Amino acid sequence: MKAKTIQGKTPAAIQSTFQESLTDGFMPTLAIILLSKMEDADSIRPIFGNRGIAIFGITTPQKFTEQGINPGDIVVLLMDMKPENFKIVLNDYEGSSAYEAGYNAGITGKSAFKNPGFIISPLDFRVSNDEVIRGLTDSAGKDVMIMGGVTGDPADFKGILFTHDTESTGGLLALILDQDKVAMSGLAVSGWKPVGTPKKITKCKDSWALTIDHEPAMHVIQRFLGNDIVRDNSAGSGFIPTDLGYPLQFVRASGNAIMKPALFFNPTDQSVMIAGGVNEGDQFRFSLPPDFDVIDQVVDSTRSSKEKEMPDADVLMVFSCVGRLGTFGPLIDTEIEGLASTWGKPMIGYFSLGEFGKLDEGRCEFQGTTVSWVALKEK
Repeated sequence: MKAKTIQGKTPAAIQSTFQESLTDGFMPTLAIILLSKMEDADSIRPIFGNRGIAIFGITTPQKFTEQGINPGDIVVLLMDMKPENFKIVLNDYEGSSAYEAGYNAGITGKSAFKNPGFIISPLDFRVSNDEVIRGLTDSAGKDVMIMGGVTGDPADFKGILFTHDTESTGGLLALILDQDKVAMSGLAVSGWKPVGTPKKITKCKDSWALTIDHEPAMHVIQRFLGNDIVRDNSAGSGFIPTDLGYPLQFVRASGNAIMKPALFFNPTDQSVMIAGGVNEGDQFRFSLPPDFDVIDQVVDSTRSSKEKEMPDADVLMVFSCVGRLGTFGPLIDTEIEGLASTWGKPMIGYFSLGEFGKLDEGRCEFQGTTVSWVALKEK
């Protein structure tokens, strides 16, 4: 499979760059499109759709390619993957649950391919992305490969998902691959180190932790993050910045923790909203501030995959938590450059609001403050 990344400031610039990409006989069948402005979708769609090119499109303010971060630009990954090797589905949440959207995507994948793999971009922070995963695995199999990231603007969590003929402001967009024809290798890696003793969720409701170790959850988080961030009065905004760099590390049977940041607090009942949701009895530890080892661990995961699983790749897709962008600042370029250098092939990615992927040899899960990457190689 041949692939190219193109970019431009406007749809007109993309039209010109796209035409230039075809001069060597390149005939793409699939376009991964990342936009900053929702209004650009209507202008971008016919550029590729009129040529019969399938579209997996999202809006996100911060995106990158193998050439680095491209804030404000439109970036596109073009691939000439055989059309029979993939499908794209967009399941809207309106009149449906997150579980049903995931379940239906899984049914589509199993109907199309014996061994499907999924790259997903859900939109709508109000739904449970754990339910998206549960729906997918209930219909497609508990060990199915699921990689991707939640999209939307971190300022207001809004955005759109779009294909060549439809769009949604809240739903699940899935690129489904025939893994018998397109190899997928990927992991979700964090690198943050834990600190302190385990804490237990002793009471919760949906995504809200009400008490931790039988104490109001907000008080426990407040002691760690500080009163300037979590304010127990009317001055509190209710929002916990995602770029603090202190995710909660939830304990798993395998020993590898799932990273879930605290998102909001409610001074009225002293509760805290946890990304991805929580269950009574869940245990977590706080995190130390990140250092260079965090970046090294992420890049090393791709190099290990290259050595053991996929010596060559056609493309790399990356979903990096927006919290990492704020935490690392300019140093995030080092991580992006390291990922791109592993295979030296076209790469596209964005800073997400939660990530999907495997932490180890177990099942794919939803988490935060991680980098979920997936390399593809058409057989």
